[in-house]
Amino acid sequence: MRRLQRTIEQIGWSRDVPKLKATDTVAVAFAAMSREVHDCILVVDGGELAGIFTSRDFLNRVAAVRADPAALALGAVMTPSPRALRPRDPVSFAINWMAVEGFRNVPIVDDLGTVLGVLTVWDVMRHLGEMFDEIDATPRLVAQRGDTSSIVSMVDLGGDQ
Repeated sequence: MRRLQRTIEQIGWSRDVPKLKATDTVAVAFAAMSREVHDCILVVDGGELAGIFTSRDFLNRVAAVRADPAALALGAVMTPSPRALRPRDPVSFAINWMAVEGFRNVPIVDDLGTVLGVLTVWDVMRHLGEMFDEIDATPRLVAQRGDTSSIVSMVDLGGDQ
């Protein structure tokens, strides 16, 4: 099976992304992102995806307006109701979607909407690295030097000049 035809489930995603509530503060979220070295927080309501808060959201919606992270709820600055993918979706679709939409983190949910984790740009890069390693390790036919069997014979069509 070609690697780009694989599903997100087959290549894997980040499952241990922090999950918080919309009422938690940005300070709590940013501390969790820093402590656990993640680029986002999934905002959940009863296990279902309510939003996503990324480092880009922090820069554009908190730091840029000099808001106090300790006094600001995630619900006020998160991206609400983000689009999500399912484990059965093709990785090629995810890569295209991430490139076209500019997403670095795409939530992964099951058919009931329960949050499973996030497909990150790093997950995709790991997969692409493995794919290129596999391509690089694939034996290739090499033309033998000095072999004249591949030379096309020339036919004289006349025109003695």
